[in-house]
Amino acid sequence: MITLNKIRQSKAINAKAKKWARDNLDYLNSKNRLLGSSLKVEKGEKEGYYTSIMYLQPADKIATVTLCAGAKLNGCKEPCLISSGQLGMTTGQNAATRRTIIYLLDKARFFEMLTKEIERKHIFFGAKLAIRLNGTSDIDFADFIASMPHIRFYDYSKVFYRVKNNKLANYDLTYSGSAYSAKSLAITARAVLKGLRVAIAFNTGERKGEFKIPSNIADFDTTDLRFLDKPVLGALKCKGGSKAKRAATMDKPNFFFTPATYNQLNNIIARG
Repeated sequence: MITLNKIRQSKAINAKAKKWARDNLDYLNSKNRLLGSSLKVEKGEKEGYYTSIMYLQPADKIATVTLCAGAKLNGCKEPCLISSGQLGMTTGQNAATRRTIIYLLDKARFFEMLTKEIERKHIFFGAKLAIRLNGTSDIDFADFIASMPHIRFYDYSKVFYRVKNNKLANYDLTYSGSAYSAKSLAITARAVLKGLRVAIAFNTGERKGEFKIPSNIADFDTTDLRFLDKPVLGALKCKGGSKAKRAATMDKPNFFFTPATYNQLNNIIARG
């Protein structure tokens, strides 16, 4: 159990997180689950798969050492999904904060809880179970995943070498590309040229007056079952935010792709 003394002495969480932990100690030590779901992962049920996903507080929102190694390079801290939809509501924020603090302050308990949850789900769903641990984080869970070879795991990651060097048979990784800078564009192109599966998000909700995603790119919004896809370049629409907010960021450095930065990406790929 996490104690007030452990919270006070911790160097893994910031001052704001420590206050939250002190104020919510009973909830922090409750038996609430670590895994959840989302509308997108539920789309996989029509393909016969049951997906559970874990949402933690990303980057350095709580942690003193970032939980998203590629966040700064790829410019994805501000537009992170953790602030959108149900995740952005108080209940969702508290749940993500609780999970993250347990992970940072009591890893033994965290992985014990996670193992039990996954095994219970495996009893019901067997080979049709899929687990995504990094819903809003980018942690290297390879050792834990290797310890459960009978479970299918998958994730998106902005850490190129983690995707490129993944050798685990039960872990499928998709590289998450970014248009934030010349460097992030170059790495995204490199991932495509290396034959990795690459997901890029476009700065559009495809509402009236917004640009349409090119039709020659795979649609990764149909389901979240990336492990069924070949090594292709796939598109995602911008989740959360408003049409006006998207329009205001079209000409600014942006994690999301625009028609202009998508053309830049294709030009880099064409040059090899």
